[in-house]
Amino acid sequence: MQGSWMERVMLLAAVVLPVAGGLSGRLGRRRAGVAVSWAAAASAVALLVVTAATGRTATVGGGTGAGLTGAPLSAFFLVLVTGVGAVVSSYASRYLQSDPTRDRFAGWVGVVVTAMAAVAAAASVAGLVAGWLVAGAAFSLVAGLRTDLPGVTACRRSLRRTLGLGDASLVAAAAIIWAAAGDASLSPASLTVAAGHLGAWRPVVASLVVVGALTRCAQAVFGKWLPLTVSAPTPACALLHAGVVNGGGMLLLRFGPLGVWGPAMVALLVAAGATAVAAAVAAAAQPDVKGQLAFSTMSQMGFMLAECAVGAYGAAALHLAGHGAYKASLFLSSGSTVTRPGRPTVASGSRSRGFVPALVAGAAAAAAAPGIAHGDGVVLTGFSAATALALAWGFFAGRDRAPAAGTRGLVWPAVLVGTAAGYGALVASVGRFVSGGLVGASSAPSVWWLGAVGGGGLLAAAAARSRRWGPAVRAWALDAAAAPPAAPLRKVSSDRAVTAWSLSPSAAVAA
Repeated sequence: MQGSWMERVMLLAAVVLPVAGGLSGRLGRRRAGVAVSWAAAASAVALLVVTAATGRTATVGGGTGAGLTGAPLSAFFLVLVTGVGAVVSSYASRYLQSDPTRDRFAGWVGVVVTAMAAVAAAASVAGLVAGWLVAGAAFSLVAGLRTDLPGVTACRRSLRRTLGLGDASLVAAAAIIWAAAGDASLSPASLTVAAGHLGAWRPVVASLVVVGALTRCAQAVFGKWLPLTVSAPTPACALLHAGVVNGGGMLLLRFGPLGVWGPAMVALLVAAGATAVAAAVAAAAQPDVKGQLAFSTMSQMGFMLAECAVGAYGAAALHLAGHGAYKASLFLSSGSTVTRPGRPTVASGSRSRGFVPALVAGAAAAAAAPGIAHGDGVVLTGFSAATALALAWGFFAGRDRAPAAGTRGLVWPAVLVGTAAGYGALVASVGRFVSGGLVGASSAPSVWWLGAVGGGGLLAAAAARSRRWGPAVRAWALDAAAAPPAAPLRKVSSDRAVTAWSLSPSAAVAA
C-alpha cells in the first residue's frame, strides 16, 4: 500500500539528511551537522513506527532508478544506519576537536551514511549498486584521512584493492541482471520474476553476489583489510564495524533469490563458517582492544552470512542490527578499558554460582520466542536463548552476587526470568516484522548446519586453551583470519595535541 506524503518525506529525509549534515560539518558548522544527523535518525525511527503500525510502504520515485522504498526491511535498516551515523558524528565532534582533518571527516561520514541508507532503501538493483559503490569509495577516504598515523596508508591500499574487487563483482552481476530483466525492482514479487528471467545466468549472478558480500564483510581470503582498519581513528572504526561492514548482509537480504544458487550458498556457508570460527579464536589472541573488536566483527559477520546461506534471513537481519549497535558502543567506549592510576578493580565473581539462573533465563527466552518461518524460528529461538544465557551468566560472573535472604531472595529470579522472556518475545516480534518483506531461499542448505558452525567454534575455543593443542590452534586461527603479526608496543606521536599508544603496525588507539 502506498504511503502518505508525510511518510515519503520521512523516507527521503532519512536518506538525504546525513549528507546535508556532513556538508554542514565540512563547512565548519559541526553542531548544526550533528543536529541534522540526529534529525535523519529521528525520521528513520518515525518511518519504522508508522510502517509497523499501518502496514503501508512509502515509496519515492517509483520502483526503478533512483527510487526509494520504505518496506519493513528497509525501514529497519534505515534506523540502524542513520542511528550509527548520528552517534558517530556526535562522538567525532568532541573526539576530533584538535584534529586537522575533523571537517573533512564530518563531510565524508555524511556521504558514507547517505550511501549506506541508499543501499538499505533503494527500490531497484541500479540504486542499490550505486549506493554500494559510493559507500565503499567514501569510506576508503574516511579511513585514509590520517596518513601520518602508522598503518593508515597500508590500510587505504588494502581497502581499495579488496573492496574494488567486490565492487567489480557486483557491477558485473548487475549488468547481467540488467541485460536479462532490466532494472529489476527489489520488491519480493519482482525479485522472483527477475530470478526466473536469468535462466542459465543465475549461477553466475549468484556467485558474483556472494563474492561481493564476502569482500565487504571481510571473510576468508578477502579479510586481510579489516585488521588494518584499527589504524584509523576510533570514530572511523565505529562507522566501519557498525555500518559499512554490514553491507554484505544487506546485499544478500535485499537481493533475495537473485543471489541464491545451491553451490554458491554452500560455498558461502563454508567460507563464512570457517572465518567465524577462526576469527573468534584470533580475537582472543589479540593484545589490544581494537584488534580484539576487529576480529570479533569478522567472526560475527561470518555467522551472519552463514545464517543467510541457510535461508534464515530474518535471523540474519536481527543479528546484523544487533551487532551494529553493540559494536559501535564497544568501539566508542574502547578507551575506558585502559587502566588508569587510581581506578578501582572489579572483583570477579563465581561463574558456577550463576550457571543455574543463566540456564533458567535462557529457557525463559526460548519459550517466549515462537517460530516465525522456515529456518528463522529455530535460529531465532536459539539466538534468544543463547543471548539471555550469556547475559545472565555474565551478570553473576562480573562480581560476587549472592541471593538475598527471605522475601527479597525471590525478587531477582522473577526479574531475571521476566526480562529474559520479554527479550525473547521482542526478538520474535521484530523478526516477524522484518521477515514480512523477505523472499525465502528454497535451495539453501539445511538450517541445522549452523549448529556445526557453533559447535566448531566451541571446540576451537576449548582447543585453543589446552596446553597440547593450544599453540597450533591459535597459529591456525591467526593465519586463517589474516591477523597481522604482533609487534612491540611503541609510542606514536601525531599532529594532534594528544599522544597515542599503539601496537604497530595495526593499531593506533588514541588516548
